[in-house]
Amino acid sequence: MFAIFMMISFCMDFYYGGMMVLGYIAIPSAHTTIGVYCGVLLLFGGMIGLTLFYGLWNLKNWARLILQIGFPAQVIFNIIIDSMSLDNYFLLAVSIIVATYLQLPNRREQFS
Repeated sequence: MFAIFMMISFCMDFYYGGMMVLGYIAIPSAHTTIGVYCGVLLLFGGMIGLTLFYGLWNLKNWARLILQIGFPAQVIFNIIIDSMSLDNYFLLAVSIIVATYLQLPNRREQFS
């Protein structure tokens, strides 16, 4: 179930990145310093996310490990860039819960 939510999220990143690169969606004010690269980063992140979705869907251990390390690191990076957004703090709590959940012994066995 988590993999499906993750796929939807990264598809939206991919969509918003493409729309920012094409100029259909304005770049958020917190990211104006990097300009159009914000859209490029969202496109790149969307591709990486869809790869992670594939790994989670097929219970690959590499996807579990990347998600445990990468997701909290990405959220902390977002908090550094835009500390005023309360969504980032909510995502940090969710990422810690997911990382802890993936460390449970029965989850680790499923991904072996």
